[in-house]
Amino acid sequence: MEGSKDFPNNPGAASYETYSFSENKASGNKGLRDLLLLQNHTATVLERDLRSTIAFPRTIPRPMREKIAEIITLEILFGQPYEIKDPERFIETFGAFYPILLTLRNSKPWPKLRKIAKKSRGAGIAGLKILLPLIYEIIERVSESNSISGSGYLKELDAGMAEILRQFEEILKETLLMWGNSGSTEFSGRKDWAIRNSGEFVLVDAVLAFMQKGGYQEFLERVMEGLYRRMNEFVTEMEENLELFDTLALLFPQRNWSYSVKELKKEPFYVQLKMLKNYSAFFEKSPDLKKIIDFIGRREFDPPSDRIRISPFGKNRIQTVRFSDSINNLLPMEAAKLLNPSLKKKFYADMLEGKLLSYQLLGKHYTGPPRIKPRGPMIVLVDTSGSMHGAPQTLAKSAVLAMAKRMLSQQRDMKVILFASTSQHLEIELSSRKKMSEKFLNFLLYTFGGGTDFNTALASGLKSLKEKDFQGADLLFITDGKSEVSDELVLAHWEEAKKKYNAKVYSLIVGSSGAGGLSEISDYIYFVEMEMDSEGSSEFVRLIKFTEEKNTKATDSNKARS
Repeated sequence: MEGSKDFPNNPGAASYETYSFSENKASGNKGLRDLLLLQNHTATVLERDLRSTIAFPRTIPRPMREKIAEIITLEILFGQPYEIKDPERFIETFGAFYPILLTLRNSKPWPKLRKIAKKSRGAGIAGLKILLPLIYEIIERVSESNSISGSGYLKELDAGMAEILRQFEEILKETLLMWGNSGSTEFSGRKDWAIRNSGEFVLVDAVLAFMQKGGYQEFLERVMEGLYRRMNEFVTEMEENLELFDTLALLFPQRNWSYSVKELKKEPFYVQLKMLKNYSAFFEKSPDLKKIIDFIGRREFDPPSDRIRISPFGKNRIQTVRFSDSINNLLPMEAAKLLNPSLKKKFYADMLEGKLLSYQLLGKHYTGPPRIKPRGPMIVLVDTSGSMHGAPQTLAKSAVLAMAKRMLSQQRDMKVILFASTSQHLEIELSSRKKMSEKFLNFLLYTFGGGTDFNTALASGLKSLKEKDFQGADLLFITDGKSEVSDELVLAHWEEAKKKYNAKVYSLIVGSSGAGGLSEISDYIYFVEMEMDSEGSSEFVRLIKFTEEKNTKATDSNKARS
């Protein structure tokens, strides 16, 4: 941890290595490597995401804009409070920004903005793009042709508040003068006693004197009313639409989303967005459905036996006899030398030279915990026949949307296959190579109807399983259980493919007690039904029965739910 003595003396030189960070419960006791990594992440955000915000021409020199942006980014985006160990040294560099920063930290919108940034990095960056210009404007208002007191910026001030305003204007002027003065290095590098004994205006003393004035906090609150109002508006918008924005960012990663509600209204797919919110809300109020989606999609481990190998550290069996200096594995004939005074000296000499006859032991040695393999792709087959219309349709779309968000966030490939009759068949791919995002949103508006042809559906799933990007994928069927499979050859090919690609098949059966033809190939079957809530105002999903490994185990819904 670097102390306050490490603050830069030249406020015109941007540095990412001179800040100290507090050690709290969230961050823990970070090592030097973690701090450097955090600084690198911050520098990347400033250069890539906030570059245009910082580069916008202002009275504040750009190096100081970067320093202020770095502090705010650490606090908001990375949740790392900036520790000010020596306020005077901090003021020597940042001037009037010191009381502004402390006031921001104690404001009501501040923790809300940090909470939003913790949930979504994109929303956090969008908040910084709004917040930073407002902070710069507060500092720069004094540089306008009319001072903030003469421009009507603050009205109806009493005498005491007017004096605080005058002092605030003075320290703002001196701060901007210090930042813009080419000789600021010499000024800020002087010893404290030299500054205090000089006849010049002492910025450190002026800022501290301003902060000792009664009512200065109330004054700064009034100065930043506009900033607070805009922050509260942004937080409110994000609380209502954050999940929607994050979903769009996953579906359309090439777009630079501004996280503005106006942006949503301008999009041609605003109708789909309404459905997106409805299905997300339905999923959130269905805990049983959430448990099912959490379970589906496997996490594979290497079996423990694969992590055990023959090693010289093992002691299971004797490999050979060798010379060594070890007395733990001595041959009995060597230990017998210790009984003879003459041979005892020989024993110690051989031990020093590593010439004692010893057993060489080898054996199985555990080399560590199982390695977690990356989670694989997913193929979701959705029955869109007429029998799925209504409540089952809502369940199916909600489950597919939740699965898509999970797969995209984990950077896993996914394919959605919609099937009904032989002529009704559509594949939607959401992979690293192809993102059919608009077709996926249109699927949310799609009305289910038609017949049911499971032979074609099974053949499509089998074909996708053999594709390079989806080899070894898990498969999820969503249907009402009215599945008749007449093609025995397709079922035989399914069994072969499951063994070859080590694939798992999950079936989500809506409103039925049987899985039909899917019971032949499914490894896990969930039987669910739609129920009304206690007020009868909305529906949710309830798990009725769970069958694992082809009907070898059944669990009642009351036991399945916690």
